[in-house]
Amino acid sequence: MNSISELENELGMCRQQVLQLKKENEELVISLYQVNEKLHDSERMKGHFISNITNEIVNPFASILALAKNIKQLDESEISKIHRMAGLIFEEAFHLDFQLKNIFAAALIESGKEELKFSAISINVLSDYICQYFHTLLNKKNIRFSVNFVNELNPGANITFTSDWEKLDLILKNLISNSIKYSPDGSVIDLEFVYGKEKLSMKVSDHGKGISQSDRKIIFDRFKQLDEKINSINTGHGLGLSVVQTYTEMLGGKVSLTDNSGGGICVMVSIPESLETNGWDDLEDFLLTSEASY
Repeated sequence: MNSISELENELGMCRQQVLQLKKENEELVISLYQVNEKLHDSERMKGHFISNITNEIVNPFASILALAKNIKQLDESEISKIHRMAGLIFEEAFHLDFQLKNIFAAALIESGKEELKFSAISINVLSDYICQYFHTLLNKKNIRFSVNFVNELNPGANITFTSDWEKLDLILKNLISNSIKYSPDGSVIDLEFVYGKEKLSMKVSDHGKGISQSDRKIIFDRFKQLDEKINSINTGHGLGLSVVQTYTEMLGGKVSLTDNSGGGICVMVSIPESLETNGWDDLEDFLLTSEASY
């Protein structure tokens, strides 16, 4: 009897092991299926991404070459046409330069080689630099910047914040670029910096058409765009906002979107302050003197 009982126990244990192995096998099959689906999605999205990025580079280059060729064929009596064409060349070159910055940033992010470079940043200087950068585009649409600084720790004093200059710079440029693109002529874009205990909040508010709830689910996806039409002057493939999202997360912060009561959207980026610098204290002056102002 004991031998039969032992055999039954062993048989029961074997059955349990078989059931456990079957369960683990089913889980592995499901996991492999999910990985396979993700690989297919990744390939599809990368193809879509490459197609869009190719157009973002090829279209402005083609426009610049065509405009430059036309200018060469004009004589001095057609100076007004030359000025208009030169303005179009500037717009195409500006957008091309801006998109290349996002492409290079996305490439570093994808490769895992992007690193943080902390330094003490004058937020007032950063704001002035950003405003100057978009000066021509703002004038073209007669859009005005309204900049406000709130220093909760030392009211009235300039804000100095320890973070990564390059990443704050590109975060703001992408948010403001979108606001300019979707804002009506003659409107106002509000830019507010709120500095509290070990945290900086940057708010960019416009009075454009806003973003629907369904679109808010995909605007930070670098492989998707709200407007599928390819147009180098009015791009919208979502790469810039994906860089905003990733950079913000790298800095330990978060991005939130709210509707403005009078129409438009408000994007707020909240970032904690770094407790120490890592040898990049001269980065701010280097960038300000080495990068072209538009």
